[in-house]
Amino acid sequence: MNTMPASPWTVNNRLRLREFAAHDAQHIIDMHAQPRVRAQLVDDYPLDEPACAQRFIAGIQALYRRHEGAGIWCAERAMPPDPQDVAQARAARAAGEISPAPLAFVSAPAWRFIGWFSLMYVMNDPSRLEIGARLLPEAWGGSIALDGCEWLLTRAFEHPGRDCVFGHCAPANRSAAHCLRVLGFAPTGLAPYEGGQAAQFLLRREHWNTWRDLPRRTRQRRALEAR
Repeated sequence: MNTMPASPWTVNNRLRLREFAAHDAQHIIDMHAQPRVRAQLVDDYPLDEPACAQRFIAGIQALYRRHEGAGIWCAERAMPPDPQDVAQARAARAAGEISPAPLAFVSAPAWRFIGWFSLMYVMNDPSRLEIGARLLPEAWGGSIALDGCEWLLTRAFEHPGRDCVFGHCAPANRSAAHCLRVLGFAPTGLAPYEGGQAAQFLLRREHWNTWRDLPRRTRQRRALEAR
């Protein structure tokens, strides 16, 4: 797989990904302390426990270097600056009271943790790559999941030998299944996964090459028709 760009990197003007760092442990803990998040998972690792969250981050950091291009990345959403603060900073700049640097700082968005996106090898097999996302409820129901996954799929298929990518979700997670269908994945049935059973999906390169060029509304409509 091709090496990913140095993190953080921008998916679009509202979403960026970066490598997890030790200080992200509390984000992991808080996300997995939410029953709504835990109810959607296939695995049940106790990532709401500090020791487990810290081991998770340490393992992911080692994976970044061991398998360049594979991993789980911290997802952050841009939060717009306060309009009043920006207006005041612009007025101060126009009056010559501040330099351009403070104005740029005040005008820049703040980046808030919303979960993660992943490209991982299934059972450590480099020929079987899977895409995934785990987001906070506040990021559900919009297009954030599609934005991040489309960006990663483009990079996954940059590898000339990559013929397909897998996706898995809990059998009852209809939202995740719909998202995978919008991305172009086709269901293949249930498969063993992390000690349990998951709904498995498959996306082939030749389908992705045509599917990705369709308007998202068209893909969403076709995904609904295929259910």
